[in-house]
Amino acid sequence: MAKTFVDENLLNWEAYVSGGQPDSPEAARIFFLCLDARTTPARFVEHESRRVAAAERDLLKATDDDLREMLARSVQVD
Repeated sequence: MAKTFVDENLLNWEAYVSGGQPDSPEAARIFFLCLDARTTPARFVEHESRRVAAAERDLLKATDDDLREMLARSVQVD
């Protein structure tokens, strides 16, 4: 499941949940991919629940403003 939204620079982004093992450092991350500038590195935020199902539920409920706020506090994938 993914959602698309437009940032303040009018770039299109896709947000989706990817999860590792529960309670691991990689658990329940929301990733952001820039659809308009494919060379832009992917970014992510960790979901506070550390659970994929909860992260997916919150992503479904997220407004475009919520997604822009998450993108603003996200970190670049190494």
